Amino acid sequence: MVTRSEKAPASGPAALTARVRLPAELDWQVVLLTVALAGMGVFFSLRSPHFLAIENLGNVIRHAAIIYIIAAGQTITILSAGIDLSQGMVASLVSVVAVDAILNFGVVGGSLIGLLAGAAAGLFTGLMVAYVRVQPFLATVGMLYIAGGLALVYTAGRTLFFIDVTGQRVEAPVFFWLGQGHIGNVPVPVLVALGVAGLLYLLMSRTPFGRYVYAIGGNEEAASMSGVPVQRVKVAIYVVSGICVAIAAYLLSSRSASGHPHLGGFPLLMDAIAAVAIGGTNFMGGEGGIYRTAMGVLIIAFLGNGLNILGVSTFVQQMIIGVIIIAAFWLSVVRRRVA
Repeated sequence: MVTRSEKAPASGPAALTARVRLPAELDWQVVLLTVALAGMGVFFSLRSPHFLAIENLGNVIRHAAIIYIIAAGQTITILSAGIDLSQGMVASLVSVVAVDAILNFGVVGGSLIGLLAGAAAGLFTGLMVAYVRVQPFLATVGMLYIAGGLALVYTAGRTLFFIDVTGQRVEAPVFFWLGQGHIGNVPVPVLVALGVAGLLYLLMSRTPFGRYVYAIGGNEEAASMSGVPVQRVKVAIYVVSGICVAIAAYLLSSRSASGHPHLGGFPLLMDAIAAVAIGGTNFMGGEGGIYRTAMGVLIIAFLGNGLNILGVSTFVQQMIIGVIIIAAFWLSVVRRRVA
């Protein structure tokens, strides 16, 4: 009997691209997540009139948008059967590099340097995973320590504020507006997140890269035998994750008007991974998508906000989210076994 991993394609990457179909994201799990989100909204709005207040909703979706950008990059790594545990610390590194560069070279130059810092971190990780063949877990833990250490060395552990050597405040209205501003009633970070989501959707559904990511996550050996440039795709996956982190770190720095060496860290990473898990992307690779992750982000954001409004302890909230993550992961394992 010939196993799935032993089947060879007709010819090369073109045949694979034509043959591999992306999993449908609008399935029963998305419906279930939508129902859960709506149910939460009804429950919390009945318990507190503050939940549906415009100001409260605006604050929630502003923060959720930033988490989503990070989680979208994490989704792509997990779809390839990898993971990026360095995201939180890379965000800290990008924050201090971008703010320092903005103070020295202006908003445009500083923004590009910050973006390059995130991409460079992803490139280094991708090279370790793809060519040195370090396990993604170990490679990204290593980058976690490297990025965190670099952020602290770069600033000597201090927060960078928009203040010059004379003690005068440096104005960067465009930079501040990106994290704090609105267009109409919509926070700018939400529009940035929608733009990122649109670009990633096109990348994953309309280009060979997206099909290759799903193929590698489904069966890396078979993908390689089919002619997929596995190593180059893996490098690109972690570069995309690094760019997503850089965009999110930029928005967070803009919101706080500072470059902080502890901007990211464990909470930011865990929120992103939790969103991917709750969204139903399979941690064994090959199944899931960025729309599901968006639903996971919204559930985490509104659940945390609702529990805060009701006065539930932060420690209890962490326990609840932990149970939800385990349940979501268990369901994904069961679904894969059944399939």
